[in-house]
Amino acid sequence: MRTISWSQASVAGLLYAMVMCAWVYYDRGLGFDALSIRFAIYFVAFTVGFRFLMNALAKRQSGRD
Repeated sequence: MRTISWSQASVAGLLYAMVMCAWVYYDRGLGFDALSIRFAIYFVAFTVGFRFLMNALAKRQSGRD
């Protein structure tokens, strides 16, 4: 398994944040300020967490080979 770069993780984080904010917008009808704060938090948390978990999994998989 390959490791994930920051650019790949940021694309995944961008997609996740967009989907989650669209869902919150249609579900609750929040304003732009609340959505922009949620977008930033979702983007950063998912990007960092996704990269950390995927690289840890790749490192663990490479140790077994």
